Amino acid sequence: MTTQARPVPTRSPIDVAIRWARENLFSSPANTLLTIVALAFVAFALFSTGRFVLVTAEWEVVHTNRRLFFIGRFPSDELWRVWVIIYVLSALAGASIALWTRISPRYGVLLGVLLVPVFLFIDGGRVALQAAGAVGAFAIAYGAIAAAPTGVATGPLARNAAAVAWLAFLPFTWIMLRAVDNLLWGGLLLTIILSVVGISASFPLGVLLALGRASTFPVVRMFCVGYIELIRGVPLITVLFMALFFLPLTIEPNREVGVGALQLPLTGYGWMELNTVLRAMAAITIFSSAYVAETVRGGLQAVPRGQVEAAKALGLGTSRILALIVLPQALRAVIPAMVGQFISLFKDTSLVGIVGLTELLATARQVTAQPAFIGRQAEVLLFIALIYWLVAFTMSRASQQLERSLGVGER
Repeated sequence: MTTQARPVPTRSPIDVAIRWARENLFSSPANTLLTIVALAFVAFALFSTGRFVLVTAEWEVVHTNRRLFFIGRFPSDELWRVWVIIYVLSALAGASIALWTRISPRYGVLLGVLLVPVFLFIDGGRVALQAAGAVGAFAIAYGAIAAAPTGVATGPLARNAAAVAWLAFLPFTWIMLRAVDNLLWGGLLLTIILSVVGISASFPLGVLLALGRASTFPVVRMFCVGYIELIRGVPLITVLFMALFFLPLTIEPNREVGVGALQLPLTGYGWMELNTVLRAMAAITIFSSAYVAETVRGGLQAVPRGQVEAAKALGLGTSRILALIVLPQALRAVIPAMVGQFISLFKDTSLVGIVGLTELLATARQVTAQPAFIGRQAEVLLFIALIYWLVAFTMSRASQQLERSLGVGER
């Protein structure tokens, strides 16, 4: 006689949710009281925020000054330079995401939902068409790489080409924008430029400093330790003022350099002119590289010593051990901390307003100083906070996607 297995009863999602709430939110009188107080606070906060956003706030201040928020006082006849940079950046971002990871359907839907208010805010016209072109450049680049054969799309040649393209993007951006006075750069444009340059420059410098601190050469190690400890011991605003007032004393654009008859005048060389934006870039890079170095050093210490000894036993040189064994594991382990540092760098760019640059946050003072919008600080600051959150959230989600694709935290 055979006995049939009794079917396991299935529970509805409602039953599962009720059981979870009982076990986690209402498991004791104290827990129940805490849950009720927390829900009341959240409900009050959501009601107050929603009432302000939908009823009380006057968003005309944001809509009228949207150009100032995004590009500052950038000349209208030179605006084509910004759009060329945006198209190239969109294509590079789409290709890079396809090379190193993939966009899940859920994130694709979320991205589409976020684009809807962007186009509504742009309010149609030629600008909306140009923005749609940037989105199209991203989609075309991503689709072309994703549809390519696996060996081509994920091969080292394609990824090396993408890395070289990102390195070339920085001088390309500078060449496109240098024709416009740097004091006219502003808003989100200046914030993004400072962030991208700071991240791109501080990362390799931080890696070199971390390797130097772990070096066996006393002079190199002492210099790197002194640099890291000195920069980490002072606030960013101090480094900004140092770059603003002391860098011009070390590199003077209107002087001659050389020996004897070989004198080279530097007057006409724009790349030697340390304008305010270049000084801010240098200060942000110097400051952030010290923190990146300590993050990378933590990753270097996480690599098992036995792997280095095994590589030496196989006859590998120091450079190959670092490039093929140590650095890949170290950088992979510190992705969360590294992205956190880059998000902090993005937000710290707001301090350049103290040295005379009109970045995204500094535009709030200009907007609220207009006679028609005096007293509208809440709407302006809430809009700027939303932009900062969107960029930081995007960086965070991209890093989490990269961690999953690389298997960070998995054995």
